[in-house]
Amino acid sequence: MAISLLQKYNVPGPRYTSYPTVPYWDDDHFSSKAWIDTLKKSFGETNATEGISLYIHLPFCESMCTFCGCHKRITKNHSVEHPYIAAVLKEWKLYCALFDETPIIKEIHLGGGTPTFFLFKT
Repeated sequence: MAISLLQKYNVPGPRYTSYPTVPYWDDDHFSSKAWIDTLKKSFGETNATEGISLYIHLPFCESMCTFCGCHKRITKNHSVEHPYIAAVLKEWKLYCALFDETPIIKEIHLGGGTPTFFLFKT
């Protein structure tokens, strides 16, 4: 059974990144309107057929990992959780307002940081 699980999950997964990707961060060639148009086009091509994947960055950690290359904030202050989640939900509503249909969520990836920061308090 362990071998079958390894084979099942031994596939490349998405690596979160910015959107648009860095080569497009040029005010002369990429505008807010172009970003919204590209987002709507991509959403329209994937939402109805396969759903969308979300990456939610949760940048808080109580301690530093030596291998981490992510943007993060080291803190034991858990009062940052609720304002951060409120901001993420506000951003999600802004995205949803751009779409003509309800997003079908195929996958949610949590990372950052330490996603369990939001679950465990010491």
